[in-house]
Amino acid sequence: MSEAGSAQLLAAQQQAQEAGDDQLDPHVEFLQQLLRDNEFLQRENLLFEAFLAKVDMSKLGSLAEEEAAKKKKAARKSTMPMAPQGAGARGPGGGKGEGAFSALTDEEKNDLVSQEVEMVQAEIEAIKKAGDKDIDDIRTLMEEVDMRIAETKKDTYEFKRDIIIGAENPRSGKVVAEKMIRFLEDKLRQKDATADKLRLKNTTTKALITKLEHQLAHKEEMGEVLHLVDFDQLKIENQQYMERIEERNNELLKLKLSTSRTVQVLNHLKSQLSDMVAAGHSLRRQIQERKQDLARFDSEYTSVLDEKGRGERTVRRLKLEQEDIDTPTIMDYIKFKHEVSELEKQLTDWRRKIDILTMEKSRKRTLLKTVATTQLPVPQRATPSAGGAGGNL
Repeated sequence: MSEAGSAQLLAAQQQAQEAGDDQLDPHVEFLQQLLRDNEFLQRENLLFEAFLAKVDMSKLGSLAEEEAAKKKKAARKSTMPMAPQGAGARGPGGGKGEGAFSALTDEEKNDLVSQEVEMVQAEIEAIKKAGDKDIDDIRTLMEEVDMRIAETKKDTYEFKRDIIIGAENPRSGKVVAEKMIRFLEDKLRQKDATADKLRLKNTTTKALITKLEHQLAHKEEMGEVLHLVDFDQLKIENQQYMERIEERNNELLKLKLSTSRTVQVLNHLKSQLSDMVAAGHSLRRQIQERKQDLARFDSEYTSVLDEKGRGERTVRRLKLEQEDIDTPTIMDYIKFKHEVSELEKQLTDWRRKIDILTMEKSRKRTLLKTVATTQLPVPQRATPSAGGAGGNL
């Protein structure tokens, strides 16, 4: 639709809104209908112009003549019973004439639209094929460029390694000419060998192409060329195989996703296992340290008990000696009293030490049992020192 038609349509809509929402002016409705028809005709004309620009006019003229001849025959057959009444209606010089074009029917318009759609689709397919071919050519060129870049880098590295660094004379600091010539000769031999390989490959490829052409010509002579039905059958089979391939690709994608999830879970479990192994090693070290502390406490407890027994025996001996001897002098009494008080203090200290060591021993044993039962179970073994301490207790 043109800009003037759009402006007219907007003005008509504004007038209709001003007149009222429920009822519209019949002239406005008629104008809107005319504008819609005009837009439809403009689109139709654009379609016909595009079709005429792509179709050969000579073929179109022959088709129009055939259609006109068919219409004339049909008109003659329909007007033969009414010849006296319609004889002067359409003569050679009356009516519209033979060269006039009639309006296209809906079927003809549909055919034109279908042909235009097919032409556009064919153009799109041709453009896609050309684009794919260009993409393949560019990709091939890029691969060739990458290969050449890699070869150039390799040659540069080898030249630097063998000539610039390896062929340098340590005394004069110059490159040895013999090594340079030998290097160039080796490179030329490699290039010649590569050229021979490519030449042989080219010859083999040409022979294969010739063989295939002969086979194709033989098949065409023998009438073994595939017909349209065979191509349709091959297309159907190709579509079925493509659907199967798509299903397999979907299954493969699902398996890849499940594999990735499984790998993630496995890595997480491995990290947890490594953490637990490290914690187990740490707990084993702690248990070993606790066992060493417990053995040391048992030995100290045993030694304290021995000292306690010796002190008690000394006290009993002193008490017996005190009872057996005569009444001492005041100075002896004061001295003995002082020794007794000192011994009692030492006895009290040793008893306190024994109590403290007993409590520490019971606490360490409880802690060791708790750690061994909750974290990593360790076979319980009775140490000789612990058994001896228990016997003493």
